[in-house]
Amino acid sequence: MVEKTTRRQLLRWTGWFGAANAAIYLLIASRYLWNYPFSSDVIGNAYVLLAFIAHTAFLAFLPLALLVIPLLLALPSRRTVTGFAVFVMSCNVALLLLDTNVFAQNRYHLTWLTLEILAWQTLAFAGIFWLIALVFESILARAVRNWLIQESHRIRGRWIAVGLTACLLVSQSIHVWADAVGHTSVVQFTRYMPLYRPLKAKRMLARLGLVDPEQVQKRRLLRASVDAGEGDLQYPLSPLNCHAKGQSLPNILIVIIDALRPDAVHPAVMPRLSEFSRHASSFRRHYSGGNSTRMGMFSLFYGLPSTYWQSVYALQRSPVLMDQVRDHGYQMALFSAIGFGTPMSLDRTAFVAWSGLPSRDADEGIPEQNRLATEEWLQWLPGRKPDQPIFAYLHYTPPNKHMSGEKLAGDAETMPLDGRFNSSPEAEQAWLRYRRAMRTLDDEFGRVLDSLHGESIAATTIVVVASDHGNEFDDNGLGYMGNGTAFSDAQLQSTLIIDWPGRQPAQYTHRTSHYDLPATLLQDVFACDNPPRDYSVGNNLFSEKSWSWMIAGSYNSHAIVEPTQVVISHPGGFVEVRDRNYRPVSGSDLNPDLIREAMEAQSRFLR
Repeated sequence: MVEKTTRRQLLRWTGWFGAANAAIYLLIASRYLWNYPFSSDVIGNAYVLLAFIAHTAFLAFLPLALLVIPLLLALPSRRTVTGFAVFVMSCNVALLLLDTNVFAQNRYHLTWLTLEILAWQTLAFAGIFWLIALVFESILARAVRNWLIQESHRIRGRWIAVGLTACLLVSQSIHVWADAVGHTSVVQFTRYMPLYRPLKAKRMLARLGLVDPEQVQKRRLLRASVDAGEGDLQYPLSPLNCHAKGQSLPNILIVIIDALRPDAVHPAVMPRLSEFSRHASSFRRHYSGGNSTRMGMFSLFYGLPSTYWQSVYALQRSPVLMDQVRDHGYQMALFSAIGFGTPMSLDRTAFVAWSGLPSRDADEGIPEQNRLATEEWLQWLPGRKPDQPIFAYLHYTPPNKHMSGEKLAGDAETMPLDGRFNSSPEAEQAWLRYRRAMRTLDDEFGRVLDSLHGESIAATTIVVVASDHGNEFDDNGLGYMGNGTAFSDAQLQSTLIIDWPGRQPAQYTHRTSHYDLPATLLQDVFACDNPPRDYSVGNNLFSEKSWSWMIAGSYNSHAIVEPTQVVISHPGGFVEVRDRNYRPVSGSDLNPDLIREAMEAQSRFLR
């Protein structure tokens, strides 16, 4: 009579089968470490080792926990559970091996998009290895079962669990600390492991008094200078060759109005900005490089896709545009209603080379924070050095939540553009609050504009007005609101208006993006000879060259945006295609050549 296998026995076998596979995974995944730029930092190297062990074990146990254990609980059959576990783990081993090869060659991990562009020889190799893995996993499964029959191994199993848990907790604790203080040799490891998302808690540590922001900023500046030539980032590809030194350089003022839609620049909603646009260069089909503040601002300053953000953040590498600003002796005036830390993280990216960035009290109301940013600018401007050019940055955020119910001064019973978004009461009210909020920001912009004329520097100042991303009010009737929720035109299309002394006002209708601004300023202000490809994925805004595709990022996903459709890559590798109206497209064939171009753009600046 055959002895019946209990759920308890199957659970023990599954655990040890996972442990055996974890050891195999460690050998295969060690290839990720071949490409890692180890440093002499003890903490960084200890973190890499602990995180590598913990996450590799996680990759081994995850499919067993999600697929095999539910099966054995529902159907405790040894043959069924063993056969299914062997199949699942052989697939997982084959995918891990394929991912290590893809990452070693291209510096990105396996997704459905990368599968589309793999050569048939590579896929055939993966299939052959899967067959080998299937045989090996079958032998391993039997060996683990026979081993467990011979004697009990509960104590040793518990010690393995304790050890892996310790690796996980210690590595995550190190990362929480390292992320808060900007310890490069720790945070740069994140992108080397597939599906790896370590913990962060900068704000919480600061609130608890465990991290001193001022000391962190000092150490960050020192570490940024020390680590500038290290790491996995090769940006720019070649040193910039610029010829603007000795010339009279213009002032540069960048005004960011958070979530400003181009259609909100209306004479009755934002009269000052609307009038300003009539005498400037307006880019009517302009897109942000992301649907979130962080990725929108990253694309604006770096001209790089969002997939580089982690590497730039880890190495605290300033954009080449800001390198030129610093090298040419610009006076810096940086003011933001929402500060420079989370969520934008400009203190560790675009403005990493500048100390003393103004902070913001979270208890202050948004309207007051906007007014304070303007006041700081107005106080700074008269004390500038007249013989040095200015680089100024002002960031405003719409006080939407403060705009419900009350009427603003001069408001009629309704506002212009009423009824445009009325798919739901929520969308209608959000649109009303938004327009009211933008009117208050228009007043702040007017004060800034007046200050330029008051100081008689308007004629020598390039004024760039932009938004970090768009804002949606259920434009497509799909329920999407705000930003960061979809890669629709409503959330990606953003505002860009430039008043450039010496250029005639114009309305540009070619497709442009935030990626184009660094190339434009580097070529037309700093006289840099390098082709934009050396430091950006964009082009000069005034070349009137439309993008045929662009990459847009969010916090955890990104998309390839084409004029007629968008290909979205979600966490975990899931891919979907949507049309211009953001409706799902079924049966759409992906263009392998386009995907190759997009992947090349996402790996061009990695070593």
